[in-house]
Amino acid sequence: MTLYRQLVLIIIVLLAAGFIGTVTISTNNLRHFLGKQLESHAQDTATSLGLSLSSHMQSNDLPIISSMIDAIFDRGYFKSINVVTASGEVLIERSNPLQIEDVPDWFIEKVDFQVPTVEAIIMSAWKQAGTVQVTSHPGHAYRELWDNTVETFWLFLLSALAAMVLALLFIRLLLNPLRRVEMQADAICERSYPIQKRLPRTRELRRVVEAMNRLATKINNIFTEQSSLTERLREQAFKDPVTDLGNRRYFNRQLQNLVESPEESARGAVMLLELHNLDKINNKSGYQVGDETLHRTGELIMSRLGNDQNCFAARISGAGFGIIATDINKGEADALAADLSTDIMQLSAEDLVVSEDIANIGVAMWKPGDTVSSLLSEVDIALRSAQSQGENTWYRYEPPASEQAPIQGAGQWHDFLEQVIADGNVALFTQPVYRVTADEHELLHKEILLRIPEKTGEFMPAGLFMPIAERVGLASAIDKLAVTRVLGHLASASATNAVYAINLTSTSLHEPDFTEWLCSQLADYPGAKGRLVFELPEYGLLRDLRSARRLIERLSALGFECGIDHVGRGFNSFGYLRSIKADYLKIDGSYTRDINSESDNQFFIQALTDTAHSVDIRVIAEAVESETELNTIKTLNVDGIQGYLFGKPEPV
Repeated sequence: MTLYRQLVLIIIVLLAAGFIGTVTISTNNLRHFLGKQLESHAQDTATSLGLSLSSHMQSNDLPIISSMIDAIFDRGYFKSINVVTASGEVLIERSNPLQIEDVPDWFIEKVDFQVPTVEAIIMSAWKQAGTVQVTSHPGHAYRELWDNTVETFWLFLLSALAAMVLALLFIRLLLNPLRRVEMQADAICERSYPIQKRLPRTRELRRVVEAMNRLATKINNIFTEQSSLTERLREQAFKDPVTDLGNRRYFNRQLQNLVESPEESARGAVMLLELHNLDKINNKSGYQVGDETLHRTGELIMSRLGNDQNCFAARISGAGFGIIATDINKGEADALAADLSTDIMQLSAEDLVVSEDIANIGVAMWKPGDTVSSLLSEVDIALRSAQSQGENTWYRYEPPASEQAPIQGAGQWHDFLEQVIADGNVALFTQPVYRVTADEHELLHKEILLRIPEKTGEFMPAGLFMPIAERVGLASAIDKLAVTRVLGHLASASATNAVYAINLTSTSLHEPDFTEWLCSQLADYPGAKGRLVFELPEYGLLRDLRSARRLIERLSALGFECGIDHVGRGFNSFGYLRSIKADYLKIDGSYTRDINSESDNQFFIQALTDTAHSVDIRVIAEAVESETELNTIKTLNVDGIQGYLFGKPEPV
């Protein structure tokens, strides 16, 4: 029961007790008073009759005596008047039956008037001739008592109602600060930390509100400090302080994760850009100008790459920059290299270089099956070839003809994927995600991975076709196909009780039509509640937090959890975790590979986990592929693990 209802109940009980007490005391007092009046009235009448009848008793004039008694008795104020001789003979007897009008019988039964019978002596000369006995009629007293009770009831009821209304208004005003405190506490539980600016005047409530404000501020500060610490740890380990790009470790980690994870991206380009004469710039103009040259080069690279989620840049040596561009073909890689060569010429216009020979660029393409070492070797060969061709040139490494993959343009991919969607020709694979416990086989969910069957009997991984689907505008259609297929599987007799996680693309997050379609589909499948979760990519989520927040809130209202995938891939602030009501996050695999030998990665994951736990978000580590990695991750307080160590993707 709420405090408001308890207070209302207490007020009603107190008013009822007050009413009962008031009516009881008032009735008893009035009854006692009226009883005394009846006794006094009877005594006065008896005394008067005794004196008046004395002379007539001496002459034994009964008619006169009877007339006198009748005259008094007929007024109706007496219940009985009797004249009794000294010997006990009743000479005259008058009685009036107890009839009381306008008074309920139950009231008469509850209120018992003890009306006494009084006597007065009738003298004859100097002798007692008899007595007159008088009993007052209680009818008038009952009516007076009833009228008083009714008037008291209505007066008290009206007063109580007025007092009740005023009390309820006062209680409501008094409890408003508590309601705001409740809303503030709920907001804190929902990872929001509002401050109440309106403080109540009541001292005790004011202290409660001030305490809640201090609590909200403290928790907000703790989260801010933790997220800032996590970001600083990541920047110290993976960010170049001069250019604000990633460092060599960041570059190698991202490249390794992409090349070795077919689910991430199955093709792309790696570029090396090397500035010339940096040592001459340092010697001639000082290290400050040299650092400015490096910083400006980083700005030019990022300006060309823009906010493309598929591109990464890092400073990997003193004058060398590494660029990773996923999901592009040779023609697009050539165009990007040519544009970068043109952009770098801006350094000469800004007088930041000592000669027109500014930089060269080497390009190498990767495909499924390539290794990091072979790819780095190829791009290094391409860079040396570019340097041998002259100033400010670029060169793309060409593998032997037997190793070259067939070229497929965007138009061909569009037609191919449209046909796949029309035919529903996708296969569902799953990879398990386990909770980190003593028993490593406590299943959390199974992540859905899409494949396209090929004529050879092999399956094309999502890392090869999904990035292209986003570029040609078919990502949402494939997401719809995946959701429909999974819902169909859940409705089938072969479905297990496992929970399935569906990855949504960045494109789908920001399409209102897709959100409406998805929520409509889920509403039509009540059996899917609790058996589906949805994962959103961090880079897509950060493009438009409002749209992502709206989608998560809609899914949460329907009873579906949401997670954030590939967390930590870019250098983004983790402050968004406070406003996004996600249930879990998955740390990007670039941080978990070989984590047993990477103390910086361990510190980062531990800090990120503490930050997420402070706002009730679970943490899952991806790409766990060895026992040594698992043993290290277990010490970092993460909640779940996923990787080839626990199971490779298998058909549903």
